[in-house]
Formats: sequence, structure tokens, C-alpha cells
Amino acid sequence: GGKKKADVKEVTVASKQRQKNKYVCMVRGLEKFDVKLADACKIFKKKFSCGASVVETADNREEIEIQGNVKDDIVPLIIKELGVSKEFVFYLEGTGAKLTKVPA
Repeated sequence: GGKKKADVKEVTVASKQRQKNKYVCMVRGLEKFDVKLADACKIFKKKFSCGASVVETADNREEIEIQGNVKDDIVPLIIKELGVSKEFVFYLEGTGAKLTKVPA
């Protein structure tokens, strides 16, 4: 038997449009790398000078929601500040849940 999708160790970064040109960026999976979500949230708030909060998703998992389109800037921060290796960080593209590797 293979691993379940929920057990895979990966961090996904997704950006979704709220209204007109307002975006929120979601980061999911940090807890699998022993990162406290509240601490990561604090780092993101300070770095991007914006609102960020830990929210519970429909499938009872927690993710960090950051206000603003910071998808491209957040990946280096996750790698540098939180110590997550680059091969575990993916962009979630669109609603089709297509994972894209972070470019080198």
C-alpha cells in the first residue's frame, strides 16, 4: 500500500482572489516540519506588514492565511527563516490542485 495524500510531507503555497484585486495567500503543511503556526504567522506579519492568521480548513487542518499577493516572496522566507528544504515547497496552481515545483 502507498502513503495517503494527507501523510505526504510538503508545504503548499496558494494564492486566491477575494474580490476585484484583493488576494489572500494560503500556506499549508508547515506543522509537518515542526513549525509552530503561530510563530510562523508572526514572522509573516512582520516581514510583509500585513494581516495574517491561522485558520481551520474544511478538512479540519490548519493553514496560515496572509492578506495580499505574497506568493512569490513567501517561498524564500519559508526556506530561509523556517528551515524547510526547497524540495518540499510547492505552488498550488488554480482550483485543479496542480502542484508546481518552486523554481531554482
